[in-house]
Amino acid sequence: MDAVSEKKQEKGKVVIVGALVLGACFLTYYYHVVLKTGTVFTHFFYIPIILASLWWQRKGIVVALFLAGVLMSSHLFLRLDAETWNDFFRAPMFLIVSVVVTLLSERIKRREAHVRESEERFRTLVGHSLTGFSIIQDDRVVYQNPEQERLLGPLPRPPQFEDLTSIHPDDLEKVKDFSRGITSKDFQTLDMDFRFYTGDQDSDKTSMKWLNCRAIGVDYQGRPAILVNTLDITKTKEMEHLLRVQDKMISLGRVAAGIAHEIRNPLSGINVYLNTLHNIYDRGESLDKVKRIIEQLQSASRKIESVIKRVMDFSKPTKPQFIVMDIHRTIDEVLKLSSVTLRQSALAIKKNFAEHLPRCHADPYLMEVVIVNLISNAAEAMKNVAGEKLLEISSAVKDDMLCITIADSGPGIPPNLRNQIFDPFYTTKSGGTGIGLSICHRIVTDHGGSLDVSESRWGGAAFTIKLPVRKE
Repeated sequence: MDAVSEKKQEKGKVVIVGALVLGACFLTYYYHVVLKTGTVFTHFFYIPIILASLWWQRKGIVVALFLAGVLMSSHLFLRLDAETWNDFFRAPMFLIVSVVVTLLSERIKRREAHVRESEERFRTLVGHSLTGFSIIQDDRVVYQNPEQERLLGPLPRPPQFEDLTSIHPDDLEKVKDFSRGITSKDFQTLDMDFRFYTGDQDSDKTSMKWLNCRAIGVDYQGRPAILVNTLDITKTKEMEHLLRVQDKMISLGRVAAGIAHEIRNPLSGINVYLNTLHNIYDRGESLDKVKRIIEQLQSASRKIESVIKRVMDFSKPTKPQFIVMDIHRTIDEVLKLSSVTLRQSALAIKKNFAEHLPRCHADPYLMEVVIVNLISNAAEAMKNVAGEKLLEISSAVKDDMLCITIADSGPGIPPNLRNQIFDPFYTTKSGGTGIGLSICHRIVTDHGGSLDVSESRWGGAAFTIKLPVRKE
């Protein structure tokens, strides 16, 4: 409300209270002097007293004092013969009523001021928020903040996304389901991420945005409504994409560096042997020496061929031949095959198998490859451990996933390296190829499961294979 309107409203209040006070004075004169009757009319005095106290709080008490003075003066100067004990009682009642109404009015004013302040703070926060807010009531948008207007357009607009041509084709069904959920009102919370195009899709000025939308049921002005929060997550998605590309490039760099390292040594040997052959030829030395050098060349060539084969095996893994299998039997067979190696390594093997473990769909041969690799890595890690060398293989079922954990008491894997050890050609062992864990990870992933690493209870490494449980 502007200053001019406030002045007009204040003048109106003064006129009303003034008129009522004059009316009270007239009634006092009329009843006391003309009619010479009692003071029932004094109930009328409460109207200007209450109004003045409501409108002006403590200043309004002046009206009560004035009317109390008018009433008592009428007895002193106009009705000297009248009994006045009733009016002597009413005069202080005017003051009491005025004080009580004033206190109530001040409390109401304070609460209203607090509510206005809260609303102002809320509007400031919402108005400057980077999240779009809109309220849907009676199938129409009744409020939205500037950010929502920037994202979805100005009011009036329908609550649903009408222009489905601007929605990314892969997200079209999600948006339709979200719109149907809002229309049905039969939901607690709806949440989705989707992409849409801004601008003319046929021009070069079009761009794609990512939005996160969440709808929840609320009460607005005492009636059910839907609050829709919309957040522009385009930069976040772009950053995630860049990080994924960066991770892929880092992994590709490790692969390239690993391949280069694996091939460089035998290639250097081949160059040395070729130079030696050249010198032998110039000096006319015996063919036996030439034969030995050719054998060395063949050995170096086989090493290069082995590296290439490992790369090809990783890039084109064997397709799993799924059957219903008992993973415990596979583990027992692996332990039998590896019993000699494990005894020589002085490992204490502990099996902690869950009873009545359900079967799973898996390739027994590939599962053997994974378990052999993990057990061999554990034995290798504990080679130089001075204390007791412990290896525990346990099984369990968690969240419809069959979990096989192979834990050791070795030095463990630092947390900052746990996301890298599954990258091809990444290794922390001297002489290691860095391809074993990558192949294990690929095999388990091809089975619809996951391979994770954590810290064992002895401080070593704990690798957990998670495979989907076969539904009976």
